[in-house]
Amino acid sequence: MTPTNYTGYSPSSVSLTNGLSGHDAQLLILNTGQKKEKECHTYTKRKINKYTIADFQLKLSHETWELVFDGNDINKIFNSFLNIFLRIYYYSFPLIQAKSKMNQNSWITAGVITFCKHKRELCKELQINNNATLASYYRNYTTILSTVISKAKRIEHDKLILNSHNKVNTTWGIIIRSYLQRLKIIGSPECPCKHSIQTVDQLIFQCKRLKKER
Repeated sequence: MTPTNYTGYSPSSVSLTNGLSGHDAQLLILNTGQKKEKECHTYTKRKINKYTIADFQLKLSHETWELVFDGNDINKIFNSFLNIFLRIYYYSFPLIQAKSKMNQNSWITAGVITFCKHKRELCKELQINNNATLASYYRNYTTILSTVISKAKRIEHDKLILNSHNKVNTTWGIIIRSYLQRLKIIGSPECPCKHSIQTVDQLIFQCKRLKKER
């Protein structure tokens, strides 16, 4: 099996005569090549931190604002203020290039978190007060939330594929990750059946919990 985290992986083997028996030894040579970099994209942002903010405030405090206070035309006063402010702003907060790694869970927005939190509150309330109207509302809310999450994932996956340099690998990565999450075998080395660690043979042939998924 070829490691997926490396490129230029070309294993080779040579025979070695040990001089002790009629069996030759095999020397396996592993050339690991170059490690793959995680997918990322470059974007432009302004350099804003406590030092640039302090510089911005200092420059504003040293500005005399003569053209603003001494003017008579309200339009000229506004334009002078805006020009001075933007000149200081652009100088104190310069544009820089930054790289951002693709976040595979960026579909989890503040709105989705709020929906999930409200669902948990409804579930707790339903456990305390087993009301038929509340139960019906909870089921409808759960259905709507599932639809929202599915659409959010779809939009995010389309964005990842669109911005990817290798669309085929990104697509297969999304498919495999979604399948493993559905089987609940991501994030732990232990098999879902709790009887062994996760291996290919264990998951495909031996795991009793995943028998229905085969």
